Amino acid sequence: MHLSFAAQALYLSAYKTGALVTPYEAQQVRAEAVRRWGYDQLRAEAFKAAWFCSQVEPDAHADRFEWAEATAAFIEEPYRAP
Repeated sequence: MHLSFAAQALYLSAYKTGALVTPYEAQQVRAEAVRRWGYDQLRAEAFKAAWFCSQVEPDAHADRFEWAEATAAFIEEPYRAP
C-alpha cells in the first residue's frame, strides 16, 4: 500500500467516503493519527483496515482508497513509484 500518511489517516477516519474535506481538516486528521499511533503503527493500522475492507467490501474499499488518496493530495504529494 503506497498511500501517504495523510491518505492513510483519512482512510481510517470517521469521514464518509466521498466527503468534502478541507486541507486544514486533512492536516488535523493526519496530525491526530500520527499523535495516536506514530508513523509506523499508522501504516500498520491502515494496512489492516485496508486488507479487511478489501475482503469484506472490495468496491467500497477501492472507492475509499481513491477518495483518501485524492483528498490527501491537497496537502501531500501522492506516492509515485520510481
